[in-house]
Amino acid sequence: MVLQSIVPKDLDLVIPGSIGFFEILIVVSFLLHILFVNITVGSSAMAVFQEIKGIRSGRKEDDLLASQLAHHTSVLKSIAVVLGIAPLLLISVIYTQYFYPAMILIGKSWLSLLIILIVAFLMLYAYKFTWDKMQHIRKKRIHVLFGTMGSLLLLFVPLIFIVTVVSMLYPDMWEGSKGFFHSLIYYPQIWQRYFHFILASFAIAGFYLYFWNNRLQKAGSKDKTDEAMKKQGKRLGLQVMIGTTALQFFTGFWLLMNFEPEIRLLYMGEDLLLTGLLMASILFTMLLLFFLYLLMKHDQRKYFMMSLATFVFVLGLMGWMRHELRETYVKPYKDEVPQTTQVKKETIE
Repeated sequence: MVLQSIVPKDLDLVIPGSIGFFEILIVVSFLLHILFVNITVGSSAMAVFQEIKGIRSGRKEDDLLASQLAHHTSVLKSIAVVLGIAPLLLISVIYTQYFYPAMILIGKSWLSLLIILIVAFLMLYAYKFTWDKMQHIRKKRIHVLFGTMGSLLLLFVPLIFIVTVVSMLYPDMWEGSKGFFHSLIYYPQIWQRYFHFILASFAIAGFYLYFWNNRLQKAGSKDKTDEAMKKQGKRLGLQVMIGTTALQFFTGFWLLMNFEPEIRLLYMGEDLLLTGLLMASILFTMLLLFFLYLLMKHDQRKYFMMSLATFVFVLGLMGWMRHELRETYVKPYKDEVPQTTQVKKETIE
């Protein structure tokens, strides 16, 4: 009775398709979306860092690399937004009883997403298109502010989504929730997931930076500054990815330790699937670090392909684990308040 009073009854409308098929779609579509989100968030912050570095060092290649990152950020953010439509629709269909109450609890912050993203995008557009016009040292400092504001706003947006998703998992805590900022310290897992996301953003952005500059380097150039920028981009990309991927072991363990004891034990031997997914993700992440190290030392295509294949596999494992974790948390509530998967007889009559 307590569970039924907390979680609202599902809509009478039948879920328009196979839940199993929708679950596959939500994992795949979310991974595509989060891939571009990670690159966008990581690249925007790295662009600001590189520009500040260029101001201090006076090296042209530092500024060129920062400009490259800023240009890619403005393009990839649009792809990230478009790819976010599918997982947003799917989660609202599959988890209607959990997603909408969680969203309503932080209603003002959720609605502010549009304003935050618009301002962030405008800042990043200004950052990109005023690059050549603001090369003087005084204007450069103002220019850095454009990038910093846009990047900070992008770093803030994931917190709103993370609060919503975590709130879904804890219906028994909804009554005590007092809005978005209270939720940041009220729900468990918020900051662990956030730092996990930020590290992933820099890791994937670093890998993308290496890939892009490796591609440009193969095309060749007679400009020494341009070549120096490509080499620096490749080196920086690998250094960032290796460093942040290694740190994921700590944030991942921190997150695991903040699961409820009964759910944590499922990942530590009590459930074969969940334990297998966790062990596989750890082993393949270690393998990824090994291939990245070889790539940094030898810079050969075979090591890049090995790194890429391992990265894609790890990404898939993470997406699968994320879904299984969500299902594990909401299963007791689903058993008490089932989803509408078929037309009720009384409705037909």
